[in-house]
Amino acid sequence: MKRSVNFSFHHMIRIPEPELMEDLIQVESYAKADFETAHSFLIRKFQDRLPQRFAPESILDLGCGPGDMSSRLYSQFPMANFTFLDGSEFMIDLCKKRIETMVPKKRNNKIDFKKELIQDFVPESPYDLVFSNSLLHHLQDPFEFWAAVQRSIHQDSFIFISDLMRPDSFFSASQLTKRYANEEFEILKKDFYNSLLAAYRIEEVKEMLEIVRLDTKMNLEPISDRHWICYSKQRN
Repeated sequence: MKRSVNFSFHHMIRIPEPELMEDLIQVESYAKADFETAHSFLIRKFQDRLPQRFAPESILDLGCGPGDMSSRLYSQFPMANFTFLDGSEFMIDLCKKRIETMVPKKRNNKIDFKKELIQDFVPESPYDLVFSNSLLHHLQDPFEFWAAVQRSIHQDSFIFISDLMRPDSFFSASQLTKRYANEEFEILKKDFYNSLLAAYRIEEVKEMLEIVRLDTKMNLEPISDRHWICYSKQRN
């Protein structure tokens, strides 16, 4: 049975966007986009919040997209076993090309690329690190995302999730698009604007965490005018 949340906040209503990016022009524009500032900022936040001396043996990247974030993750843990998952064939292909240029010929670690919908993903065994950037806002049913996360972890796994935050108004969404995507292709500007409208507000994410009973295990915080992060609390 599908659960639904009645988000009763007095803000701009969420306008969903398609779950998968399968239009080739859209995918290619997205892959060529300059995410350097945003992604290096998010990776720094991720590094700052990792437990000390954390050396995961197995890592899951949920919704890897064209692999920009994935390549940053891989360069941080080149000895780990990786699973890169995305529902779009185009995205998985781009991610694979990008990662394979970084991997030495003689490698002992296992790297899997899975073209699979998050709701169908059942891992063979749990991962030490579950990472996801900008996937949640694509899903019509956010609980499919949290269920996949919960299926993929063990007691000591570290979870790190980042995504966009829905602004208060269409005007704010337009201003953010001007500020951060003005130099990009028109298709990308439109994409970014639509993603802002489809994103969840931090209060909504907090409610989701309470419903799936991850609220006591996870920290949730806004980190910019358009991003939030959610990550495992450190154990004492």
